[in-house]
Amino acid sequence: MELLQGPQRPGMWATWTALLRDDLHAVRAGGSRLIGVLLAFHLATLLLAFPLINWLFREALRATGMHALDLGTLSIGGGTVLTIGLILIICALALWLVSLQFAVLVVLLRRSSLGLPLTAKDVLTDLLRFGRKLVRPSSFPLIIYLFVVLPLTGFGFTTAFAQGIAIPSFITGELMKSQASAAALTVFLLVLAVLNVRLALTLPVFALTDATGGKALVASWRLTRGWAVLPLIGSVFTVMAAAGFASLALAVGAIVPTAITDEATPGASPLVAALSLGTAQVLGMLLVSVTTALIGAVLIAYLQMYVDRLPARLPLHVLSAAHTPRITPRVARLALTAFSVVLAIVFSALAIDTMQRLASQPSTLVLGHRGFSDGGVENTIGGLEAASAAGADLVEMDVMQSKDGQFIAMHDAGLSRLADIDMAVKDLTFDELTAITVRDLAGNADLIPSFRDYVTRADELDMPLLVEIKLGGGDTEDHVERLIAELEEIGSLENHIYHSLDAQSVAKLKQLRPDLTVGYTMAFAGLGVPDTSADFVVIEEWSATQEMQDAAEKAGLGFMAWTVNDEKGIRELLRRDVDGIITDHPDRVLQARTEIREEQGLADTLLDALTRFVVVF
Repeated sequence: MELLQGPQRPGMWATWTALLRDDLHAVRAGGSRLIGVLLAFHLATLLLAFPLINWLFREALRATGMHALDLGTLSIGGGTVLTIGLILIICALALWLVSLQFAVLVVLLRRSSLGLPLTAKDVLTDLLRFGRKLVRPSSFPLIIYLFVVLPLTGFGFTTAFAQGIAIPSFITGELMKSQASAAALTVFLLVLAVLNVRLALTLPVFALTDATGGKALVASWRLTRGWAVLPLIGSVFTVMAAAGFASLALAVGAIVPTAITDEATPGASPLVAALSLGTAQVLGMLLVSVTTALIGAVLIAYLQMYVDRLPARLPLHVLSAAHTPRITPRVARLALTAFSVVLAIVFSALAIDTMQRLASQPSTLVLGHRGFSDGGVENTIGGLEAASAAGADLVEMDVMQSKDGQFIAMHDAGLSRLADIDMAVKDLTFDELTAITVRDLAGNADLIPSFRDYVTRADELDMPLLVEIKLGGGDTEDHVERLIAELEEIGSLENHIYHSLDAQSVAKLKQLRPDLTVGYTMAFAGLGVPDTSADFVVIEEWSATQEMQDAAEKAGLGFMAWTVNDEKGIRELLRRDVDGIITDHPDRVLQARTEIREEQGLADTLLDALTRFVVVF
């Protein structure tokens, strides 16, 4: 069904309805063939592309003697340049494959909307045609849109490759601790959201016309000008809302059988839970495929409605049925159903071990990040006491040198965020710093404490510390030796454990005192753990994957994650039984740990598994 073209168009609500109507028509016309292609792409990404790219990354690192991607020790020169070049080539290949997937989806949906049959030969023809177009330098702006603008706000297409692309939580968390930076972040995200909406037609224009990547961006901007874009926004969010309800129904349907067996026949719960998880994984993939197709169909319907806004030199391609389908729609439905059932059985078999691992009780330590900000300013005595009162197992804190080489408890190299003073820590003496009052957005206030006073109070509270050695820019060459001496002087060196983002400080501390427990902190990590003398690694949540945890265990290293504040991340890491979770909210993590330890049955375990392994959650 074709939408109206030219200036005579329906009103906003009629347009909204028309977009949804044509959306459903296109996806229904594509049927099992369309969903089957999308499912195949999704499986190929998860089962083939991801493992292959991981292997290529590892080989690229090993080619120059590197064990893992560690930005903290990365230096430019020699073999590192070759490694970076190889990694960039691998990234380009991944981006090309995803762009190709989206382009083919657009063409298939366009064929469906025109009532043209979908055949394997036509799909292959489209793959070859767009594959050649995507390797041209003119397609580069499209790649920037797909892997920078689109993933950060999520309006439009989605893919397993792009789902992990986001602003790391430790960055947004830090920005939200200051009114000025929080406002700047909010404005940035709003601008990004507007860009995402205005550029939503980029991919359909690129795939259905001769436009280059840059021209497709410009054309999308023209197509979405004015109030006419509101029905498009409404239609996309209608699809997303429907997908959300379907996702909720899927979760309920998956959990109910296990909840029943937990009460009636607990011995059957492991098998029922595994079957439910495996089935939910397949249904989740199908739901993602349908949702992606519906969103794509909305965009194509909108493009057809406002095609007169395209430049005359960029007409829509004329598509024709070059081949006749050999498989009837009924056979296609049966084939998709049979394949889905087999896939569900395979996933269910694999899920048995998964459920057994997730059901184990976590021994994870809970560490208050810089204390507990709900009860006191970070890195102050009040924050330390609040973390102790909340029941944290340890408190993570930061130590930094003053201008005269003495130590204070402080994270930021500057004082603007907490003290509204435009000066650096390295430019003030110990006495000047410890006379300054710091405040947070919660209204807490306290003096900057000396490191000695902070540690002494922690010992009085019987609270072990995870001490982070921070470099503020004015650090003495013997800062590690001085830190050891100060702690030995007050008899507290062996009472605590240590870590740092600075690899040299970690190595020096282990060299001087090999008996101490020392960690190496990584703001970004990938493909394994580095070759380090540390006893454990502290990985930022965004890259603290199961693969990284397994690599740490294989290397004989402990594994902690920071800074983990959202419920989903907390429960996932507890289920994985990481050695430690560093969080701004130790009370929440402690509560979740207690709940998991006191669970009866597998229903709650299954719910956490669904949020982790089923892609629609």
